[in-house]
Amino acid sequence: MSSPATIRTVAIVGTTGNLGKLVTKAMLDTNRLSVTLISRSGSESTLPTDPSVKIKQGDYSSPAFLADAFAGIEAVVLCLHHTSVPDLEIKLIEGAAAAGVKWILPTEFGHDSGNEELTRVGILNAKKAGPRKKIEELAENYPKLRWIGIINNPWSDFAMKRNMFLIDAKNKTANLLSGGTAKFNTTMMSTTALAIARLLSLPVLANGGPALSDYGNKFVYISSFRVSQRDILDSVQGQLILTGLTHTDVQDFIDDGPAKLARGDMTAVLNLLMGSLMKGGLGGDYESKKGTRNAVLGLPKENLDETVKALLQ
Repeated sequence: MSSPATIRTVAIVGTTGNLGKLVTKAMLDTNRLSVTLISRSGSESTLPTDPSVKIKQGDYSSPAFLADAFAGIEAVVLCLHHTSVPDLEIKLIEGAAAAGVKWILPTEFGHDSGNEELTRVGILNAKKAGPRKKIEELAENYPKLRWIGIINNPWSDFAMKRNMFLIDAKNKTANLLSGGTAKFNTTMMSTTALAIARLLSLPVLANGGPALSDYGNKFVYISSFRVSQRDILDSVQGQLILTGLTHTDVQDFIDDGPAKLARGDMTAVLNLLMGSLMKGGLGGDYESKKGTRNAVLGLPKENLDETVKALLQ
C-alpha cells in the first residue's frame, strides 16, 4: 500500500524574522519539503543561501508577482511582523488563494485567539481575526482552502531575554503579579518552528492516525512549559540571587495598559499581553482546558531549569 499523501511544497513569508529563520531551518531539516522563500524586492535582509531553497522576490502589491510566487505551492506559512497584520497579510492571503494554495498558517503564534475574553484584553489578538475570516470567505470560491492557527503563547526564550516575564536577571529585580502563582503556557521559539514543520509533514487525510485535515480552520495548541511567574523566578534564582522584589496586583497591571496607550506609551503592550497571560482564569493556561498537540507532533519534553540556565549564560 502506498503512503498517505503529504504536502510537498511550502512557501514561507517573513523568513528573515525571529521565527521565520527557525521555520525555514525546520522545514529544510525534514529533507522532504520543497521550500520557497517569498520576500519583498529591495529587502536588505539576508536570505538563506541553501541551494535547495527557491527564492521569489517582488512587489507584494502586485497580483502578477503573487501569482508567480505562490504557483504550485500547497501550504503557506506567514511569519509576519505584527504591524503587517491584518492589511498586508490579507493581500498575501488573497494572492495565495488565487494561486491555488490549500493550507495557510496565518500569523498567530501567540495568545489563544480561540479565547474571546482573552482577545478582548490582548492588544494584538483582535487584529488576527481578520485574516482567518478572509480565508473562510475565500473558501467559498476556493473550497479546499483552510487555515490552521498555531497557539504557543509568548516564546519562552524571546520573553526571557526581554524581561517580559517581569524578571530582570541583569539588574537582579522582579515584579510578581498577584504573587506570581497563576499558571500559564509558554513555548520555545525553536519548538514552535519544529511544530510547524511536523504539522505540515502529517498525511493530508486520515489513515488510521493524525492528519493535517484534522486541523482545518482550527487552532493547534503547543507548549514547552506550563509554569507560573514564581516557577520562572525560582529557576532564575537557582543561577543568581535577585536583590529587588516588588509586587503588583495583576488587574492593576492590566488596567495601566489603556492609560499608557492614551499617552502614546507602547510599553502598554507588555501590560496587556503579559498581564492577561498571568491573570489566573483568563486563559493563559490553555493546556489545562484544551490540552496540547505536543505528543501528536512529537515535540520534545523540555526542562525549565536547563532552559533558564542556558538563557542566562
